[in-house]
Amino acid sequence: MRYDYVVIGSGVAGYPAAVLLAREGHKVAVIEENLIGGECTNYGCVPSKSLYLLAEAYRSLKKVNAEIHTDWKEISKFVKEVVDESRKGIEYLLNKHDIEIINSKGRLISPKRVKTNEGIIEAKKIILALGTDPKPLPGICFNKDILSNREIFYIDEKPERLLIVGGGVIGVEVSNIFAQLGTEVVLVEAMEHILPFLDKDVALTMRRFLKENGVQIRERVIVKDIKKKDEKLVVKLSNNEILTVDKVLVSIGRIPKTNEIGLENASIEVDQYGFIKVDKLYRTTNTDIYAVGDVVGGPLLAHKAMLESIAAYRNIVGKEPITLNYKLVPQTIFSGLEISWIGYTEKELKSKGINYKKIKLPISYLSSVRIKDSRYSYVKILLSEEKQQILGIHIISPNASEVISSFLPFVIEKIDFKKIAETPYPHLTVSEMVREIAEYIIGEPIHTVVKRMKTIRNQ
Repeated sequence: MRYDYVVIGSGVAGYPAAVLLAREGHKVAVIEENLIGGECTNYGCVPSKSLYLLAEAYRSLKKVNAEIHTDWKEISKFVKEVVDESRKGIEYLLNKHDIEIINSKGRLISPKRVKTNEGIIEAKKIILALGTDPKPLPGICFNKDILSNREIFYIDEKPERLLIVGGGVIGVEVSNIFAQLGTEVVLVEAMEHILPFLDKDVALTMRRFLKENGVQIRERVIVKDIKKKDEKLVVKLSNNEILTVDKVLVSIGRIPKTNEIGLENASIEVDQYGFIKVDKLYRTTNTDIYAVGDVVGGPLLAHKAMLESIAAYRNIVGKEPITLNYKLVPQTIFSGLEISWIGYTEKELKSKGINYKKIKLPISYLSSVRIKDSRYSYVKILLSEEKQQILGIHIISPNASEVISSFLPFVIEKIDFKKIAETPYPHLTVSEMVREIAEYIIGEPIHTVVKRMKTIRNQ
């Protein structure tokens, strides 16, 4: 079988390029060894945010001491239905564009040939959108009790007690969800604090919020051993604590799916962590093969992967290229008290020796934030010394995920602070913070007192 283009992987890094190429009349095939839609649709963004919606509803009802009955079978049914609908939507797109779907593992046997269960197929160019796999604990395999993100959102019964190993994005999000839904949650993190890639002040705010909502947190602690006993798991921690739990979620990182894919048959190089090396046009070290999404590293985010997929398509067909600035890719943790950020952290600026000014502006006075019950909400802005350029914006607030993109015009300097301060934002919404911050920066705030900005000097 011969095609113009073959895409290996049907997730958010794969299907956009396939659809765009097919729309131009090219013959396209998508190879998918598992479920259409990949990690985001089936095991990540869609099921987790479905549960997050319910968790937030529960959190709101608890404010008025409402009696809440949890029917886990109905919860599980709801999540599965949403995922199924999302997956079918992607299948519909592929079918409508006459894209051949090949349900098989794809393995490169040369730069233009791929081996599948249905035989060998050929293509002018190939796009690798392989994604990543969850990383297991050393010496401990995933099973029906020791889970990854691929199983945790589909368990049949709510665990009474859940241990989460790894305090990164997945660990924090799942901790919040299950704690709100009535599970006793213990979160273990090996580093100094949870969310170790963020500044300590941000991480400690999240720790305080999780603890207030019932999550037990152990930091600078690792799992030493897990044993099954009487339908329970007995876990020994490095602090000599023994925990008895129903399930363990392991969320300690991701492994690129580059093993046994035949990269060596096409002279494709990977970095020290196994991620595929690409240039600015997303070409691998074999220029007839492109790679996009999580398998090339960088922030492992669906919206980043989708833009890379679009960029690869444009580069393949010779359209004006898209160059992504990864510091302008918004990152978000969906955790009740959400964390969203663009640009640099203080840690990164200090490591680069860049001097900056810091504004830390509480926003809990906003009625919309107060209604959503977040006393700890604030925005941290990192500015160049001349206050002319935003180096980083960090929002810690309910609905931060919905607001962070509103700051992009600030950061890319498409609009100045004065103009933003004159822009009406709907009341009552969390997005009002955008105007409030602009007012503060130009020295004309209404609801806050102007304080002298602190300059951080790094050598």
